[in-house]
Amino acid sequence: MKNPDEIKETTSVENIIKEIHLEELKAEIEQGKLDIKEGRFITHEEMLIELKNKGII
Repeated sequence: MKNPDEIKETTSVENIIKEIHLEELKAEIEQGKLDIKEGRFITHEEMLIELKNKGII
């Protein structure tokens, strides 16, 4: 069984990782909003065509 200090340390590391991941997601969402606002996107249909042309699907 882990001692209380190990549990606190593990929980602290997990919380830090979750916080970093959350900040990265927020940044990606903001970038996505900016891309849409500035017209930097393609439609779903266009993406499917690209993927088919590349042999991915």
